[in-house]
Amino acid sequence: MATPLSAPPGVADLKNFRALESWHQAVQSMLKLTGSRTLDVGSIAAGTTGSFTVTVTGARADAGQTVQVGLPSTVDTGLVPWGTVTADDVVTVYLYNRTGSPIDPVSATYYVRVMP
Repeated sequence: MATPLSAPPGVADLKNFRALESWHQAVQSMLKLTGSRTLDVGSIAAGTTGSFTVTVTGARADAGQTVQVGLPSTVDTGLVPWGTVTADDVVTVYLYNRTGSPIDPVSATYYVRVMP
């Protein structure tokens, strides 16, 4: 289950520095679950999926967390990416080759963010 976040400060609280600071700190702490990995994925055959793992300290398996995958600018448009938290502190990134030919991505850095 996703971690709930309290409602942002209302109009009456806009001059309340502590309420605003508390809200911003809560949002920032939720956005710190990030990781990256530089690697050469290797050739991905047509219609198959390649995968690799990225360490993200604080990610929790079976907690309903959303994973965002940041792709390098060199990624082939025939690859469909997604990620899941497969174990505590581990995100698995998948790259599905939707084309009819093998794709061999160049070595690059992939980024992930886990949203609690």
